[in-house]
Amino acid sequence: MWQRITLTLKRVSTFEYKPRYSRLAGDISSFEPRLHKRIIDTGSAQKQWALKSIELLSKTKLFLEEYKIDEGWKCLHAAKRFEIYGMDKHERLALAKSIFKEAGKLNEWRKESIQSMLGNEAGKVTEAPEPDVLILAAELKDEDYNNMYYMNRLSHHIFWLLSGLLFLILCLIVLYFVIYTSWYDVRFTKDDLSLTGYVIGVLLFGFLGAVTSAILFTRNLSKSSRIKEITSSQVVVMSKIFIGVGFSIFIFLILRSSVAENIKLFSFSISQPLDYFALAFASGFTEKFAQKSMGLLIGKDKTDKSQTSEPGTV
Repeated sequence: MWQRITLTLKRVSTFEYKPRYSRLAGDISSFEPRLHKRIIDTGSAQKQWALKSIELLSKTKLFLEEYKIDEGWKCLHAAKRFEIYGMDKHERLALAKSIFKEAGKLNEWRKESIQSMLGNEAGKVTEAPEPDVLILAAELKDEDYNNMYYMNRLSHHIFWLLSGLLFLILCLIVLYFVIYTSWYDVRFTKDDLSLTGYVIGVLLFGFLGAVTSAILFTRNLSKSSRIKEITSSQVVVMSKIFIGVGFSIFIFLILRSSVAENIKLFSFSISQPLDYFALAFASGFTEKFAQKSMGLLIGKDKTDKSQTSEPGTV
């Protein structure tokens, strides 16, 4: 029993059982004996490729202890690429065929680069490439996977940030209703709410709609193939939230002002606080309400089209 409790505490308090940590640790454990065997079999203990590979493997272990997983993977991949110098022609040919086939999973320019380096005119790998060429092809493959993991981290970061904001705004909404129903005896079924109460409620529900929309938007970030696109999309996501909240206040001000008497925004009547809150959520979620309101307020530009006569006519 005590052993199970100790194991459970260890799982919670250490990185050892986290998937990313375990995966890197497993690759190190399988690669290290293979590397040492190759060095001994080829008598390469003092060769540069062996020394560099061992050095990079040591750095990988150090990064693993510090839970710098991305840095650890980069060092491990580099150590494996240095191992190519210790391979014979048969091993290089087998590895080249494997990388050539795996290139089909990569983006277009990396795929074409690898296949042009390793394949012949017929698009097949028939000869063992030189170590430097094979290392370059392996580096392109490893770089693609490193970028993929990094992009996943960026997407997960913005997702958890938005999830935290969503939880916070839900708590504030619950607190808002508790305060106004308990302290101010507001029932939200009639127009018994002060202007301050309206503004606070509209802000909260506008924020809720904007955050919900932003979370749905982040689902498409992982489909991007460029880190630059994801980092710029994070700025877009955060700007969508503040723009959505601003639109919610804008719609509320229009509905509460005398302007609403002269324009027809919606085909239904709005009288209760909950009606305004529902519209605030929708305004934060989508920009269509704000665009429609601006169109009704400003109107469409009417340009006089001059009639032109055909050549030769008066």
